[in-house]
Parts: sequence; C-alpha cells; structure tokens
Amino acid sequence: MDTQVLIVGGGPVGLTLAIDLGRRGVRCTLIEQKEAPQFLPKMERCNARTMEIFRRMGIVDKVRAAGLRDDVPMDVFIILSLAEPPLLHLPYPSVKRARAEISACSDGSMPLEPYQLISQYTLEPLLKSIAEGLRSVTVRYGCRLESFTQDESSVTALVKHANGTDGAIDA
Repeated sequence: MDTQVLIVGGGPVGLTLAIDLGRRGVRCTLIEQKEAPQFLPKMERCNARTMEIFRRMGIVDKVRAAGLRDDVPMDVFIILSLAEPPLLHLPYPSVKRARAEISACSDGSMPLEPYQLISQYTLEPLLKSIAEGLRSVTVRYGCRLESFTQDESSVTALVKHANGTDGAIDA
C-alpha cells in the first residue's frame, strides 16, 4: 500500500484534512489536478468553526498572521453602484472586538475563536506549505484522478500527471 488515505483535491478542505491526518501520524497522499495554488478570489473569510479547527490543529496563529489585521471590521455592504448608498449594510465586529465579546461571555454560547478575513489565494499556499512539512503527508500537484477501483480492503486510484504520464496509487 502506497498510503493509508488518498485525498483528492488540494483546496482548503483537502489540505486541512491532510494536515489533520498527518499530525495524527496517518500516512496520506493528497493529489490536486492544478499545478499550483491559484490566485482566484473564491473565499474571503474563515468562519468561527473553521478557526476552531485550525486552533485544535495548532495552526490558528499562522492563519491569523496571513490574514487581515485583527482591527479590520468585517462589515458587508450590498451595493448596486459606488455612487449610490448601499442597499444593505451588515455590521460585523473586527476580530479584536469579537475576541473581547467572546472573553466577556461565560455562558458557553460563543465560539472559542472568532472568524478571520483571509482569501483562499492566501490560505491555500499556507496550508500547502504546512502539509508539505509533515513527514506522513505527500502532496502531489499536477496529478489528476482518472478512475479508481475498490475492494473490501483497499482502493487503487489511476492518476494522470501533468507531464502526461499515467500512474497508480494504492490506499
């Protein structure tokens, strides 16, 4: 068996899973068809639950350091034009203010961590770097899943590499 777990997809979810498994000593291989993380505006924030998961994994400070400063408000504006007033303004506190609100609440109703403004094109390379630093994690960009077969004890994945060669991964 090449790996214990095969993860298909190197976005934030796949990379987070690889880091979590890798920190637990589970041998895993992550494949991603793109050759590198993309500079595309897909997401702009990590919610509180995601930040709690990053906290449990020991990477929350790295994620916060890569995101926007903690004093930046997270307000959302719905607009039709920059020349007109917003149709809707949804005020959200900054991370600093949210932390103060969390600290002041002792009834268990608040999350352990506030959200964080961080774009996917900033988060993904950070998570990739962390995953690549774990001995039990193999990260293969430029590797596309073509098909797989499964029996009662294993999976064999047929992959195509960016250079056009075919390969197989047994998990």
